Amino acid sequence: MSTPTTASAAGPGSFLSALEALRSPANLALVALAAILALALTALATAGFAAGSVGSTFGLLLMVFAWLVGEAGYCAVTLRQLQAGRGQRPAGIAAAAISGFFAAIKVLLAMLLLCLAMLVLLLAAGALFLVTQIPGIGPPLNYVVFPIVALVVGVALYALLFIAVPLAAVAACNGRSVFGIVATTMLVIRSRLFDTALRGVLLNLMAAFVIALAVLIVSLGVATSGALQQMVHIGHAGYGQPGGYGNAMLGALGGMGSGLLGTLPGLRAAGASSLVLYFLAFSMGLVVYASGWVVIFNDTARDLDPAALEAQMRTQAERVQQKARAAQARAAQMAREHGSGAGNDTPPDA
Repeated sequence: MSTPTTASAAGPGSFLSALEALRSPANLALVALAAILALALTALATAGFAAGSVGSTFGLLLMVFAWLVGEAGYCAVTLRQLQAGRGQRPAGIAAAAISGFFAAIKVLLAMLLLCLAMLVLLLAAGALFLVTQIPGIGPPLNYVVFPIVALVVGVALYALLFIAVPLAAVAACNGRSVFGIVATTMLVIRSRLFDTALRGVLLNLMAAFVIALAVLIVSLGVATSGALQQMVHIGHAGYGQPGGYGNAMLGALGGMGSGLLGTLPGLRAAGASSLVLYFLAFSMGLVVYASGWVVIFNDTARDLDPAALEAQMRTQAERVQQKARAAQARAAQMAREHGSGAGNDTPPDA
């Protein structure tokens, strides 16, 4: 007897399997390097915004490229986890980074289409609010329209920001086209929104716990090692190199003073290396987050067939293009007719 197709339950074991991604140093390297490059590009973009109009355009392009670089590292980890889940050998760092960058471009295009759909929804909500401005029936109707619009817009924004973005990355790495990514995301939001949102919240908590645990471990190590390093530096400078003429105590104090100054380069080196460790700690959370969304995709979207919706979206896009080309042709024809009419109205030469 056949049973209806439903999303498989994601138990604790499935989410704990996302932690397996931390065993690969390549995953941490991909996320960390992409984040460092993205932050550097963001800093350059900020400087471009302060430079003026030309710099603002350059800064905007750099911001988009910075997002693509960061998303490429995220997609590279996602691709490696998809391959590992299929029993394949994960791609190397270079191959995964290149594939992740092209997947990030598809994610960007898909998110632009989803943002357009969100804009249409907001315009429809604005039209409903215009109806509530009608004298007589408008104010009572607003008691019904406002909560419905608020609920629909809130659900749509949450689905766009916290479900569509990570789900689109997995769909892109799974080889789906831009319209296929949009279709897959919309099917999941339509049919399995609550399940996917709940699993996303659980994944967020697990990734946050991983980051908190990693930061705690790094903080304990940095504090203890830093104190021990300074004690060694000061003690070595104060008693290993006593200075003074006939007064050992003053010589020791002078040596300790010079030792305090001599610890400054060590503090800078320790601070820089500590930043790297904290960066890796946050990268661990992102790796778990990317791997967890692969699990969610396999549980909620793998058995969905977006082919019909994708074909419908392609047909609608072709119709819009045809209408745009027809409107452009009519405008060009009207311009030619207006130009020829203006030429005929000129008075003849005397």
